Amino acid sequence: MNPVIDTYKHSIYFEPTRCTGEMDCLKVCPVESIRVRNGKARMLEDKCIDCGECVKICRTGAIIPLTNTFKDFSKFEYTIVIPSLALYTQFDRHIKPKTILSSLKKTGFNEVVDITRACISVLRTIGKYVKDYKGRKPLISSFCPTCVKIIQMRYPELIENLIPVISPMGLAAKEAKREASVRLEIEESNIGVIYITPCPSKTVIISKKTEKYYSAFDGAIPVSEIYNTLYDAIQKTARSKDDDFEYFDISGFGLNFARLGGLGFMMNCDNCITVSGINNVLFILDEIEKGKLHNVDFVEMHGCTEACLGGPMNIENVYLSRTNLHNLINYYSESKIPFGKKDKYESYNLICENMFEPEFKDDISIDIKKALSKRSERKKIYSVLPKINCGACGSPTCETFAEDAVEGEVSLTDCIMLANKNLEEKLKNSEFGMAGE
Repeated sequence: MNPVIDTYKHSIYFEPTRCTGEMDCLKVCPVESIRVRNGKARMLEDKCIDCGECVKICRTGAIIPLTNTFKDFSKFEYTIVIPSLALYTQFDRHIKPKTILSSLKKTGFNEVVDITRACISVLRTIGKYVKDYKGRKPLISSFCPTCVKIIQMRYPELIENLIPVISPMGLAAKEAKREASVRLEIEESNIGVIYITPCPSKTVIISKKTEKYYSAFDGAIPVSEIYNTLYDAIQKTARSKDDDFEYFDISGFGLNFARLGGLGFMMNCDNCITVSGINNVLFILDEIEKGKLHNVDFVEMHGCTEACLGGPMNIENVYLSRTNLHNLINYYSESKIPFGKKDKYESYNLICENMFEPEFKDDISIDIKKALSKRSERKKIYSVLPKINCGACGSPTCETFAEDAVEGEVSLTDCIMLANKNLEEKLKNSEFGMAGE
């Protein structure tokens, strides 16, 4: 039975009846949060960062993103959908955002909102924040929930480096819900705001109503879930007259927010770096923690390769998506931040102090003597392991195997190399072994 999205703390779950124990997920997990026991993969919930790498690699469909469906929003009087900018890159290059947005409304939503103008408002705030900041550098972007979660779990001392600015999607959602409430004269609680997401990490953040930066959202639907329905609607819209299209004030400059390195480009920052992919993010965070990047002003981080274009819930090839995005940016011909245009979000305070908190809690009841004993036992077990990290035992590395052994999750004979070594010793000491000599 699927977990309940509002109470389950992760965005993916493992369905054991579909799992064939192929271990691909075990090998690809960047934070070693997966184990395979008795031929079935399972998640260690306290380690998972919801990056979705396991979703992309699983060939049996045993790792399932936990997202909303259209039925979840039937309780609202009015629904507003806000798509990720990545959605614009999932179709043929001749299909422009105005067609996609107009068609999206025809799939069953009352209103559709583009976020490119919100991207510019957020950009202005970030630029000023970086310029005025006098604390420890570098500052770190906070728009990838997976990267934020890594910092909260593994690098809590770097939380103060995260820029406390709400995301463009969060800003657009707040304004859309407020404006619709005033215009329609209905309570905001009766208005559902839904995000079309390219990755599972945003789903779990949206489901946490305590999270300040996505607080106006009521759910998320994957790009892959709505793609076929939307594609059919696009074909019908494309055959319609021009008056069947709605007007959307799309900013070509704002579209840069979706591309890898786009934020640094939009800020015209010559002292920033961009990193994507979890392993690369972990490497850079290690460097920051060691103080090696203190001369860098800003680091833009993305858990997925090519930023949100590489999200596991997208449909299109990531490299073709990148080309589609560049074509769209050129199509709208905005290479610089637009000046003189009224900012509809200027009344909002986009800075949200104390936005991020550590994911762990100090356990004052911890038994120090027992913890030291376990640490010593882990070292002893690890010292006799082959250290080849084959994963055949169902743990991703020999080091994690030692940890699992101390916790009683596995026995030493679960290591094939140790089992073979013990067998060889038994044969040598047997009569058959002696006769062979």
